[in-house]
Amino acid sequence: GVVSKIAQIGHRPEKSWEKMAVNATGSMVAFVGIDGFALVCKAVTLEVLGTFKMSGTCRTVAFSAGGDYLLASGSDGNVYKWDIRMLSSAQTRPVYKFKNQDGSIVQSLAVSRRITAVGSESGVVNLYENNKEDRGANFYSRVEERDPMKAIMNLTTSIDNLRFNETGEILAVSSRREKDAMRLVHLPSATVFSNWPTSKTPLGYVWSFDFSPKSGYLAVGNDKGKCLMYRLSHYESDL
Repeated sequence: GVVSKIAQIGHRPEKSWEKMAVNATGSMVAFVGIDGFALVCKAVTLEVLGTFKMSGTCRTVAFSAGGDYLLASGSDGNVYKWDIRMLSSAQTRPVYKFKNQDGSIVQSLAVSRRITAVGSESGVVNLYENNKEDRGANFYSRVEERDPMKAIMNLTTSIDNLRFNETGEILAVSSRREKDAMRLVHLPSATVFSNWPTSKTPLGYVWSFDFSPKSGYLAVGNDKGKCLMYRLSHYESDL
């Protein structure tokens, strides 16, 4: 393929774009900006479709499973949700926001059709059911207090990456701050798999990972520059 270098996105002052998310169809990309901004762009041209502003510093963004919403969070510990379909209007207020119960800085987000996973700097991953949102009067102007359906506490350092597989049956969790700090969570039981990784799994410091489109494989990138490929035998598809 061809690699194209984009000197600048719109007229934004950011010098680097280190955290991003792509929607399910690959048509839009969301970037973490400075000063609490999140940007939504066309994937091919990187034309800016709209910007959203949250309180505090934005640390992470994620699209909803259906692609109609963008979620963001960061230093204030709140999770913000905006309607992508309103990008062409002047309405940029979040349609919903809630306080992550952990209370610390939010480092990562992942969204399936059923669950929103929120990873914090403390190492806790809270799982929230998407259908439990309270949209009462003036829901956009207040911060909702919510209880997670489950808190995953198997890691003790900042949760840098979260990812659901295509079916939403597995949530992968990792931290760059500790060697071999990666776990797989089974859903909907919200229990951590005990048989992987083992003490002999050579993960190293996990910097990135992703599932293949049909969940047949899990690729893990580490600090050694290696990409480790693991076969998920539960899924029959080659990819």
